[in-house]
Amino acid sequence: MKGIGLRGQLKIDGREFSVTTGNDPQKNVIRSEVFESGRYLFGNEDSYYIREVEDEDKPTEQYLKEITEKTHKTTVNEIKILFRIFEKIKQLRQYLPHYRLGKVFYTRNFLPEAINNFKRAVELNPDFIRGYQRLGQAYLQNNQPQEALEAFKKAYALHPEYPDLNNAMGVCYTSLNNLQRASKFFKETLKIKENFKEANFNLGVVLFLSTLDENNSDDRVIVPARFLRTYKEICADKKYSSKKWALEFERTDEVLHNGKRSDVVKKVLELQKKILCHEDSGDIMDLFFLQFMYGGQEIDDEGIRYFSEMINEEVEQHQNYADYWNELGIIHLIQCREYFLKALSEFEKSRKNDPKFQAAEKNTQLLQRGKKGFLILLRAILK
Repeated sequence: MKGIGLRGQLKIDGREFSVTTGNDPQKNVIRSEVFESGRYLFGNEDSYYIREVEDEDKPTEQYLKEITEKTHKTTVNEIKILFRIFEKIKQLRQYLPHYRLGKVFYTRNFLPEAINNFKRAVELNPDFIRGYQRLGQAYLQNNQPQEALEAFKKAYALHPEYPDLNNAMGVCYTSLNNLQRASKFFKETLKIKENFKEANFNLGVVLFLSTLDENNSDDRVIVPARFLRTYKEICADKKYSSKKWALEFERTDEVLHNGKRSDVVKKVLELQKKILCHEDSGDIMDLFFLQFMYGGQEIDDEGIRYFSEMINEEVEQHQNYADYWNELGIIHLIQCREYFLKALSEFEKSRKNDPKFQAAEKNTQLLQRGKKGFLILLRAILK
């Protein structure tokens, strides 16, 4: 059976996005991809289960059409919701919603919107280290290394002993071709954290770039053994074991093997930036809370179940992250709220069927009194 493909255009605030969704019945995978002016932004991919029909083990064409259209619509609605939330919280004077939205925009390559929200977050909380880090990453991804450096400097001023910040400063200086300053920060990083593989790789990048003679007309370069050693350590790290990184390293290997000077320099700097800007922490929790608090519509039971499953998957991958356990607890509270409201509705149905049923009357009154306090508690935790 042939796959099904959908294509649509979405206009928001004078910008135009193209959304394409394809179904591969051989792999049981649906993928939506979003582009702006031909530039890839992000994609959503999901597997689906084959539904047996009349003892057949192949999905029907109608079934494929339905699930493909559903995925396509979900991706389009996701973009609409994000920009709706963006408008809704612009004047909000709480830093965390801006930070959360910045993260979600960042992972989807909506970089101007990510920068806007990270800037707002640190304006509202000038001591927010992670906000400055994310702002620096967004600037760097947006090819604004000087602005990225200024953001990282503010974080560094608060905690110069953090190895991540020293490493980030070094990457910015490398992008700005200030190799001496870059080397200083990478060496300082390794003093603080000796086994910091990324900093060791970055120092290898700087030493390699420092050996290049601008007056040399030779178009080919020999990549130093030190650089190759630190590069291989990065390739072997479990953090970079995904298909995405495997493809990235494959492309890098090809460029290094060919040895063309301009291509090697460009690829090495590009890889350095991607490694720094890579985030293995997901944003599904952030997306859930933003939709729950500012999405403009209730998240139904199916939506809560979907988010809960996705968040549980992230927790499995990041069990050492305190944020995940904390926010998973909040998800369970939200699930309690849904059951709380269901219970209230069912007690009221019981009263309607029998107004003299005292147990239902008592339970309804107890829940009515507790409802306001429960919702106040939940929203206080979420803010």
